[in-house]
Amino acid sequence: MNHGLFYEKMKAADLVLTNYRLLFVFPGFGLNLDLGESTVKQICEKKGISTSLFLLVCNLYTFDGYSPDTNTLSQIPLTDLMRYLKNSHKDFLENRLPKVIDRILNLIDCGCLKNGEILVKFCEKYKQEVIAHFGYEEQVVFPYIRSLLDGEKTTNYNIKEYERNHSDLDDALNDLKNILIKYLPPECTIEKCRDALIDLFLFEFDLSKHTSLEEQILIALVERIEK
Repeated sequence: MNHGLFYEKMKAADLVLTNYRLLFVFPGFGLNLDLGESTVKQICEKKGISTSLFLLVCNLYTFDGYSPDTNTLSQIPLTDLMRYLKNSHKDFLENRLPKVIDRILNLIDCGCLKNGEILVKFCEKYKQEVIAHFGYEEQVVFPYIRSLLDGEKTTNYNIKEYERNHSDLDDALNDLKNILIKYLPPECTIEKCRDALIDLFLFEFDLSKHTSLEEQILIALVERIEK
């Protein structure tokens, strides 16, 4: 259901003013905030970015229920999509996830959380799950897609296998949110835990959109090539 979508002739700055969460999309495209009065199309052409892909990602992150039509999908370059996903992996691992974990560890350090060693292990386990998830995509899925694009499919692997084994990283985040919201001791005031929760909610939202991009767009595009 498409409604009020972003388009290439609108000012690029208006995207961020409409949805601040796109600040977490920009690193995947190598964009900063030197947007000036440039349009989306002008910014994309200047940076060598696919305008169609950029708008698709921004619309997906902004509008609930957004689903690109067949014509839009046909304009998405798979190589650019994989580059965006890989850049996003790097941002998640080097910036976003460490910040979330640091916020939680700070709550442990200030005495807000009992049994802190359990949460430390929980955070480390989750971090390793995210690393493994992204690593599988970059070491197995992306090379497979590149071989398809090069007309060199040499394995029995197909994108359905990726779809079946696409691990869900949301459950652990939901458990962590429940712990922080339901079971904190009274001395852990909302002022002390608010920043950690906000970062956790933002991380969860962006990860869910990242997953939607892979499941709704990446898989659909690869299936077209396989057929």
